[in-house]
Amino acid sequence: MHPYIQGGWKNLTNSNAPGSSRNLPPQPSIFGALPDPFRSRSEAPKPTLLSFTFGSFQLNILNCTVTDAQSRVYFRIMTDTPTLGYTVFLNAANQPTTIIEWLAHPFVEIRGILSKRRTTDYLPLAPNSSHRTMEVLGKHFVWVPGGEYIFLYSAGVGRPQVYAQVSRGDGAVTLELTAEAIQMGLLEICVTATFLLQCGRNID
Repeated sequence: MHPYIQGGWKNLTNSNAPGSSRNLPPQPSIFGALPDPFRSRSEAPKPTLLSFTFGSFQLNILNCTVTDAQSRVYFRIMTDTPTLGYTVFLNAANQPTTIIEWLAHPFVEIRGILSKRRTTDYLPLAPNSSHRTMEVLGKHFVWVPGGEYIFLYSAGVGRPQVYAQVSRGDGAVTLELTAEAIQMGLLEICVTATFLLQCGRNID
């Protein structure tokens, strides 16, 4: 399934596609035409991307493992086990790092990073459904769909910087982060955001 639809965005470039709005004209990315920023900047060195794959699942990623390019397990994600209505992320040391509560309203908490809050407050959807914002570690970011990817950009003044991209295909969801994103402490944050954007459940 295309990541636009999984993330809850409207497909603003195709009026016949699922999730599109016939009342809205095609709209460009809020950062301009950047369909594939990691591969289009011929004038600058391409950043090294570290890949993490959500795999070993059937229909969705509600129960899966997150591995790196060397197949090392970084997280195990379990939903409704051992407690119904909850998703738990366990790290390589088998310690819980992220807990998502799927009761009346979905809540998310990332231990030591993000206090418990509604998912709609963690990843609020823009009024025109073109992007989702994210405020963590004292910084502002935006998740913006473009082409076959969802990109994570810095937000604020100056030229937007790309920190991550998410894609879906071949029975897996792939999150790729720059080395700088890892150094900033965005790994668990982006793994959690990717899960919420691609799990197929309503987070709004």
